[in-house]
Amino acid sequence: MDLAYATTGHRAQGLTRGRALVRLTGSEDVNWLYVQLSRARHDTRLYAVVGPEPQGAGELDLPDREQPDGYLQLAQALSRAGSQTLAIDTPSRPDLQRLSTAELRAERDRLRRQLDQAPRDRGRKLDRATTHRQQVEAALAAHQQPTARQPPGMLRWLRRGGDQPAGMPGGVAVATQQANRAYDRERELRQHQQHRAGWLEANAHLGPAYRDIVRTLAWQRRATGVAVETDRPGDVLEALGPVPESTRGRRAWRQAAAEIVQYRRSYQITDPDRALGPEPHDPAQRAARQRARGAIERVQAKQRTANRTRDTQPTSERTSQPRPHQQRGRPGPERAAG
Repeated sequence: MDLAYATTGHRAQGLTRGRALVRLTGSEDVNWLYVQLSRARHDTRLYAVVGPEPQGAGELDLPDREQPDGYLQLAQALSRAGSQTLAIDTPSRPDLQRLSTAELRAERDRLRRQLDQAPRDRGRKLDRATTHRQQVEAALAAHQQPTARQPPGMLRWLRRGGDQPAGMPGGVAVATQQANRAYDRERELRQHQQHRAGWLEANAHLGPAYRDIVRTLAWQRRATGVAVETDRPGDVLEALGPVPESTRGRRAWRQAAAEIVQYRRSYQITDPDRALGPEPHDPAQRAARQRARGAIERVQAKQRTANRTRDTQPTSERTSQPRPHQQRGRPGPERAAG
């Protein structure tokens, strides 16, 4: 075993050695890779990291990930530019805690429109095209293989029997055309997937920003629902009724209450009698009102179902049926017998 010293890529600039062993993970860029490949006079070897690092008994149990290909990592490193990003080119992210609900929704819609411009994922179509191309290749190979019953030389093309279509030039021509079309289709889909991967890599900041805004809106909606449940204003109680006792019913009640309060705050509704106010004329406000109205109707439908179930259940069964926490504590027949 020959011992050697390991160094970083930046510290290795300007060094010249006889041999170089380079560790490749796929996150490098072309400038860094050029420096490492030009350090040795005679031999340069790349060691691609295609598996997770070994874990000890006391470390976290990380989920298994798909092992990448070493050639793919090298191609990614060669295709990634190593130019530095200036501060003015870095996309600025707004402070979500200081934005209002309307501003958060506007930012969410803007990011959603940008994400919709991404090329569609055609991975399944590419898999089907690859399978079809392999099937066509097998059919073409079967057409091109001579059979034992065919005569040698050019006499085999003169036979017009319908029992041997595979040996006829027409069958070979059709199989060749199908193979060419399958190749073209697979190449087109593969180029589309590469274009999509490039777009996602260039706009990698859109996805995390969109998820952060959606998470902030959900947190605001939940906090508003809890606050309304505590205060219980009259307009909300008139629209939704009392707070249900069940966990699911209370969760739906909070969501509908948050929709009502956010709608009233966004469009400055001050009507004390009606929770949603008069019918608006603006299309955006009409859509928001429809969402709040749908949440109210879902809560009312659940309350009607719960009342109908409570009314149809006999009084004796209702009083004698144990509660869930009491039923968990009582021993079952298997436990009593054992």
